[in-house]
Amino acid sequence: MSALLYLVTHKLKNRVREIFHRPSELVLLLIGAALVVFVVFTGNLDVDPGAVRPRAELSAIIFALYALVFVLTAKNGFVNGASMFSMADVNLLFTGPNKEKTLLSYGLFSQMGRSLMLGLFILYQYSWVHRAYGVTLTDLVILLVGYGMTAFLGQMLAMLLYSFTSGSDSRVRLAKGVFYGVIGAFVLYFAFLVLRAPEGELLPKVLAAAASPVLHFFPVAGFVRLGTVGAMELHASHIAIGLGCFAGCLILYYILISVLDMDFYEDVLKATEVSFSAITARKEGKAQEQAPRNVKVGKTGLGKGFGASVIAQKHRVENRRGKVLLLDLTSVVMAVVTVAFAFFTKQPVGALVMSMYLMIMTIGTGRWAKELLLPYVYLIPEPPFRKLLYMLREQLPALLMQSAVTFIPLYFLLHCDPLTVAAFILARTSAGWLFIGVDLLLHRWFGAGSNKALLLMFYFLFCSLSCVPGAAFAVVLFQILFIPLSVSVLAMAALNLLLALLLLFLSRNVLSASESNNQ
Repeated sequence: MSALLYLVTHKLKNRVREIFHRPSELVLLLIGAALVVFVVFTGNLDVDPGAVRPRAELSAIIFALYALVFVLTAKNGFVNGASMFSMADVNLLFTGPNKEKTLLSYGLFSQMGRSLMLGLFILYQYSWVHRAYGVTLTDLVILLVGYGMTAFLGQMLAMLLYSFTSGSDSRVRLAKGVFYGVIGAFVLYFAFLVLRAPEGELLPKVLAAAASPVLHFFPVAGFVRLGTVGAMELHASHIAIGLGCFAGCLILYYILISVLDMDFYEDVLKATEVSFSAITARKEGKAQEQAPRNVKVGKTGLGKGFGASVIAQKHRVENRRGKVLLLDLTSVVMAVVTVAFAFFTKQPVGALVMSMYLMIMTIGTGRWAKELLLPYVYLIPEPPFRKLLYMLREQLPALLMQSAVTFIPLYFLLHCDPLTVAAFILARTSAGWLFIGVDLLLHRWFGAGSNKALLLMFYFLFCSLSCVPGAAFAVVLFQILFIPLSVSVLAMAALNLLLALLLLFLSRNVLSASESNNQ
């Protein structure tokens, strides 16, 4: 048996043993499996054929998802690269008599499995996808495989871009020009197809443009979408084209990485080190923020703030220096996804639910969460609750702005009345504070040293449960008492806000002991 095959088989065997020797991981695995079974069981109901939406919409959504995943993954190559190796792989393999191509093949095999694991969240979407588009569980698994293929090639391209541009500003400019130029060309072509279409509703024109054969040539996302939809519809020629293009792209990236005149070991070591440092920081509960390559020094110092209020001023200055736009990329992506969901489904309430669902995954990434992992906030001689309130102060304008950018387009797309749009903005903002309260309470109870995966599972569970009272109250007002939608949503926002204040009060001593958050 070769050394690499021995390593792969024993890593898998040890991973299985580790699950059974760690109760927290076994519980996490059982809870995750139970949730998948629950989603499949509750969502696998009879679907009214007349209520199923066109498959062209699903095809457009798949293309948008794959394109977003590929672009966001590949663009990491301009920053810190993407390594297909762990630090343990580097220590074991790079010091041995192994060829570069052999190591690269091993890295590709490992990365393919990780890419599939990243897309497991797709399985939890079975309920609404089945009801809306009649998607079977087999179709969803095919969609998951396509997601893994897209993320995998995105990782490969990120590694290739990083190797090509490392240490050369001129190569960075060239690669960025080609990368964003190709994307921009397809975006302009898509806009051209929509604008030149005959007069009519916007949705059919968008779907017709998304089905254009030219978009099949969009890097990776186009031909993977073609093969994925072809597999769902049992279209043999589309499956063959999708798999053939995937194989061709894989071979091309492999040749470019292994043949071009690049310092393979140095680039891989540097990218692996960056990735390892980030993973280690998250495991140890340490904050890590990436600094820009070129820093322009302007006005220095905080300028104002005293006592606990200096925390809010610090966050304001950091946001001013760290953002080119008013919103970060994550907020823009969430807004685009929510607007696209509303555009396709024509359901404003569904868009509100989707925006709250997306916000669960990102609400804990603000500057307040990083402050919990730094020692400075604990050293300020102020009451813990006062420091906590100032630490969360930046979230109010941020959540209001994100909500406004998300829901104001609904006024034009779905012709919602202004009061309903305002109610949706306030409801999303109150939900953000509710999720912050859940996150803080979990920090208060468990501390940052707990099992991260199990803590994340509890976080999703508690966030979902915290939305139930407000949602149930709104349903009763709207469906039973026939209160207008805008008033019902405002009532839900008020209840969410009251519950958020209760959670914040229960978390008021989270800053009393730094040891509970920095283990």
